[in-house]
Amino acid sequence: MANLTNAFGSLSVIIPVYNAEREVEKTLDEVQAYLESTGLPHEILVVADGNTDRTADLVRRRGRGVQLLCNEQNRGKGFSVRRGMLASKMDWALFMDVDHSTRIENLDAFATHADNADVIIASRRVAGARIVREQHRIRQALGKTFPYLVRALVLPEISDTQCGFKLFRRSAVEKIFPAQTVERFAFDVELLLLARAHNLRISEVPIDWDNPTSSTLRIGRDATRMLLDVMKLFWQFRIRGVHPKPRP
Repeated sequence: MANLTNAFGSLSVIIPVYNAEREVEKTLDEVQAYLESTGLPHEILVVADGNTDRTADLVRRRGRGVQLLCNEQNRGKGFSVRRGMLASKMDWALFMDVDHSTRIENLDAFATHADNADVIIASRRVAGARIVREQHRIRQALGKTFPYLVRALVLPEISDTQCGFKLFRRSAVEKIFPAQTVERFAFDVELLLLARAHNLRISEVPIDWDNPTSSTLRIGRDATRMLLDVMKLFWQFRIRGVHPKPRP
């Protein structure tokens, strides 16, 4: 196990959740057990995104230092990640998926990149990555088409923009997240475009990824919105050369 305290100093973990009562307690158990075993100073922020099940109640009753932020209505994963990042306080801040498809133990591999990166992202498409369980064929098709579109239009150097496990140095958090505007599933693309606009160093690290069986992505509506958001970002960053200004 890598010495995470030497690599990161301290860590905030942001977990956006939407109707995740089946996964949230198990994932928090695993994340807290791992972080406590490393001795890394940390905080965990769960952002409940207008849930209609018991997710927020389970986190609230849990205690154990886990902070709960609640959106009054469903705003999207991007909005929830932004809210958690701007509320975080540690030297580095990680957001991860509540299904634990990319396990917290990947921080060991991330630690070797900390000295030379401002943003470290998990990738399912670089050499050394492994897919533990394949997605449904429709999701596989989207998973191949969307990265191709992103590389062709805005981020040719990034193999995988959508893996839900990304780590940001505190200075990167302060530059990127106040300017984030995309609130739903294409927000990762905007984060990386903002990082590039600020000349931040991005490292892409191979991981083992276990296909989630409870994804909240709705193929028809959300895939269309993702494509529209990418086209908007293409127009904004590549055609007009205008970058979002910090929001209040």
